[in-house]
Amino acid sequence: MIRVLIMILIMANSSGEELLDSISTRYSSAAGIQWQVRSVVYSEIFEEADTSLVRFMYSPPDTFSLVSDREKIIGIGDTLWVLSERHRQIQKKTMDSALLPYNFIINWSQSYDIESYSREGSENRFDLRSKESISPDYLVLSADKKQRIRSISYVDSKGDEVTMSFLEEQLNRPDKFDFFFQQIPDGFEFIDLTE
Repeated sequence: MIRVLIMILIMANSSGEELLDSISTRYSSAAGIQWQVRSVVYSEIFEEADTSLVRFMYSPPDTFSLVSDREKIIGIGDTLWVLSERHRQIQKKTMDSALLPYNFIINWSQSYDIESYSREGSENRFDLRSKESISPDYLVLSADKKQRIRSISYVDSKGDEVTMSFLEEQLNRPDKFDFFFQQIPDGFEFIDLTE
């Protein structure tokens, strides 16, 4: 109860930067992050939306996974493995650390500036613009009064509108990751794009 009152007082007297720093500290000081996210990708070209549930897990300092019914992604350091059910492939890639999916929250000030900040009801809205050629170059992040991220929206590199709604959150280390790349499933092709 006291912690909630302190957070409300901080939010009432904070600038957008101070508040986003506080949200960032909440996540960066956690033993790990686990989210259940509803991802909606709207294609202007096809005029349709594709919705999927995604399980995100992060274990500091540099291991994460994203799992949906169509693909699995695991990142360790700067190496990324993607298992695509549809393409029956596992790809190994090198990834720029600035593009890691947890960096825009934990290290937001290294890659983004706050373009605007506002309060909408009980939610705080941050419009973030990238400092360099970081993708996405613009995103909107909303957090509730308990400093939990509620949604993130942006336009991806293909021009599709992406909205992620955070349905569940646990701030603890994931029990285990599925290292699917250690044993290539039958019928899957392995493509190494790091060579």
